[in-house]
Amino acid sequence: MKKIVIAYATAGIGHKKAAIAIKAAFDEMAGKDAEVEIIDSLDYTNAFFKWVYLKFYLLMVNKLPLFWGLLYYLTDNPFLNLIISKIRNLSNRLNSKKLVNYLISSKPDVIITTHFFPSEIISDLKGKGIVDPLLISVVTDYRLHSWWVSNFVDMYVVGSEDAKSDLLGWKVDPAKIKILGIPVEPIFSKKLDREKILVKNSFKEEIFTILVIGGGFGVGPIEDIIKVAGDIALPIQIITICGHNKELVKRLEEVKKGLKAGINVLGFVDNVYEYMEIADILISKSGGITVAESLAKELPMIVISPILGQETRNAGFLIKYGAAFKVKKFSDLKEILEDLISHPEKMAKMKEAIHNIKRPTACYDVVKLALGGRQGS
Repeated sequence: MKKIVIAYATAGIGHKKAAIAIKAAFDEMAGKDAEVEIIDSLDYTNAFFKWVYLKFYLLMVNKLPLFWGLLYYLTDNPFLNLIISKIRNLSNRLNSKKLVNYLISSKPDVIITTHFFPSEIISDLKGKGIVDPLLISVVTDYRLHSWWVSNFVDMYVVGSEDAKSDLLGWKVDPAKIKILGIPVEPIFSKKLDREKILVKNSFKEEIFTILVIGGGFGVGPIEDIIKVAGDIALPIQIITICGHNKELVKRLEEVKKGLKAGINVLGFVDNVYEYMEIADILISKSGGITVAESLAKELPMIVISPILGQETRNAGFLIKYGAAFKVKKFSDLKEILEDLISHPEKMAKMKEAIHNIKRPTACYDVVKLALGGRQGS
């Protein structure tokens, strides 16, 4: 029986969701062939380091997005990365002794990472001959930043040809790169009962349905989106998911009273796949997992206010292949929505584009890669 560890890091919710998706696929496929454990690698660092790691990221993307974007692109420069990576590597090693001890004692055969932090730690241990698992790094965006690259990763799983090209630019052996997609939970690849879900939400089949998502923390200009979309003269119905942002839920319950459209305001939900099943279009930021989920459900996107860096690159990927629009001004949002509602052939064209780039079974394909071992590489 193979011992497999799936390691993520809590820096945003996406890395954890990808890890959970892979674990769910193992539960379906592997049975008694594998012993699988899923861990937050930051739980194996000291408390201060874990706190700073998450708080710094949230501060940057929510309060200082321009600075985050600058940091993202500067550290993706080969020369600057050479300097900064040495400091980062040293800090990571000094603060991850519990993770090192765990890996040495547990002796996994395969480690699958969905964040670059554990990849870096494990790669360093492999380079020193301390551990020697098959190390599979699952990249959770559609383009690749330099921090994902580590010398002793055995296999990179990426979501697109574009991400593969990025890895090749960092001199990664092409034999180590598998274009399998970004893992989403198995249920996203399954067809659901659309009519039943519509009835549950008191929605009608023939009306254009808009899904607005603010992520786990309900961030972004959700209230402005609802005000613009909800005042469109054409018949529409809207579902908005606010995550853990209870204040946003309260504000939207008041806002919707003065709008023309039927609007369902939801807080945190664990069945977003149902709402993606009935939606005609998704309006959201372009986080890697959100994009992967929407592609799996063949749901076109309108991207608004993406975080500079990984999300703007994800948006660029979608736009390049005709699977999304990007909105800069709210007046553009109204115009785009009215155009798409009035011209269903444009929606059909976007769905066709999505069909050509989606990889909804990535979670299963990662499991097959892991179970295949070094022969699978």
